[in-house]
Amino acid sequence: MASALAGSALLFAIPAMAQTKEERLTAPPALYTDLIACKTLPDASARLACYDAKVAALETAQTNNEVVIADREQVREARKGLFGLSLPRINLFGGDGDEGSDIAQIDGVIKSAKTSRSGKWLITLEDGAVWQQTDAPRSTMRQPKPGDSITIERAALGSFLAKVNDGRGFKVIRLVN
Repeated sequence: MASALAGSALLFAIPAMAQTKEERLTAPPALYTDLIACKTLPDASARLACYDAKVAALETAQTNNEVVIADREQVREARKGLFGLSLPRINLFGGDGDEGSDIAQIDGVIKSAKTSRSGKWLITLEDGAVWQQTDAPRSTMRQPKPGDSITIERAALGSFLAKVNDGRGFKVIRLVN
């Protein structure tokens, strides 16, 4: 009887554990929620002691790279740096309603450009991102050079289109370097 009860308790706990895991992925870190909880303490000295302890814990976690604190501009820059990479859909940089969460294009400067054996371009931007041409090379295309400006924008079906110095576009894919 006791083992049957334990088994049924485990059966009901599994959906709760899955829900808890999903909530954990989207919830603020415990260090933050613990700090915010300090404001509910009615006694001023207890509240101050709570704040002091939680701020010290948050500072230590940030120093040890266990927690990252970023402002809106830093989040935008991180999103730009990840543009073109295929990443899982996770709530890494804020909610769905956050402005700029889906970047449509980036502008950059070419650091280097070379052709592969197939004649397709391999372009490295000043920020370190590497893009490779995927469509057929055209003889009419002007050779990209270091210092040229480049715009890369989202195109149809998850592809990307690059334009060097506002010239004719060509399809590219972001390479992981």
